[in-house]
Amino acid sequence: MKTKIAYLDGLRGLAACVVVVSHFCQIFAPSVFEGKPEIAHFPFEGLAARTPLNLMFNGNFSVCVFFVLSGYVLSWRYFLTKDKMHIYASALRRFFRLAIPASLSVCLAFAVMRLGWGYFDDIRQATQSSMPDPFTASPRILVMIQEALYHTFFTYGSAYNPVLWTMTYELLGSFLIFGFLLTLGRFRLRIIGYAALAVLLADSYYLGFVLGMVLSDLTYSGRNLLTAVLPPWSAPLFLGAGLFLGSFPYVGIDNTIYSILVWKGSSAFSFFVFYHTLGAGLTLTALLISPRLKSLFGRQPFLYLGTLSFSLYLVHFTVICSLGSYLFYQFHLLFSYGLSTVLTVILTTPFIFALAHLYCRFVDAPTLAMLSPWSRRVMDRLVRKKSGRMTVEKSKSV
Repeated sequence: MKTKIAYLDGLRGLAACVVVVSHFCQIFAPSVFEGKPEIAHFPFEGLAARTPLNLMFNGNFSVCVFFVLSGYVLSWRYFLTKDKMHIYASALRRFFRLAIPASLSVCLAFAVMRLGWGYFDDIRQATQSSMPDPFTASPRILVMIQEALYHTFFTYGSAYNPVLWTMTYELLGSFLIFGFLLTLGRFRLRIIGYAALAVLLADSYYLGFVLGMVLSDLTYSGRNLLTAVLPPWSAPLFLGAGLFLGSFPYVGIDNTIYSILVWKGSSAFSFFVFYHTLGAGLTLTALLISPRLKSLFGRQPFLYLGTLSFSLYLVHFTVICSLGSYLFYQFHLLFSYGLSTVLTVILTTPFIFALAHLYCRFVDAPTLAMLSPWSRRVMDRLVRKKSGRMTVEKSKSV
């Protein structure tokens, strides 16, 4: 059985690139996130912040794409085979699969901080970004270890490497899927369970995992209902709707095309999370029913980005706030703000990808190579023990 769906990796790779762009913008073009004209450095910031142009740097939408993809990828084998062993094996290795690469990225950020290579605080007056300095966490090793192995995965912690706020969602969302599949995965009326979760988690990032699981169910449980009901020509409609919702802005929506999406008396509801998550679900739907989109995202450049995606996500922020900030600090002494920013992005981006490539090769890929056979061996032993007990009990009964 195939272990990966190539075009999904391609989509994940593109989403990871958007996250990188978003953090460049958060530091060097902060007005697109904060909605303050007085801190704008470029003419495009006001327009891009409140229109679908923000898809180029809408990192939150990309994170929602990650969550929907996780819901799909973690459940498709079960729906295809109805074999619970796939769930047990995935659950057994899930924490380690996330924790090993993520914890080492915390160590990388910790090393940068201890060596004094964090220059973000030196450029904040020039950039006027209100993003907190990621290198002000405690410099103690024990605190770093606690952050890497506990807070990152169980309390939404993100000290040292702020992008790790997603890891708690990834871990708990994964076990939400595993628990649902083990309890309701074989029931014909599991649609009721999906509906209940969707209502309970409507404005939570966990909704993304549910939507991904639903799409996986529709695709692999017997007949492919997605392609049976939705013709390929409808893919642009789903993609357009998904990207529109996914471009729901960070800043205010008054007098924008997004104002129709918000109803009065709903201040407690997070439309920002809801529409990004729903948009991610619709985008994945478009990909699943479109042969052309599958072919596009299955091409080698996207596949390479997909291979790097987790490593790229883990290391880019530390590089931007260290090397990137240092370069900008030096350039800004000589050149205009715009030219300094362009030179910083041009010189920092190749280093980010080079480091991500090395991180993938020496950290992420070995982690996967180690965990897959390990989980299979553990599950094989459990199966043999269970079979042995059943044989003994049967012989006793005879």
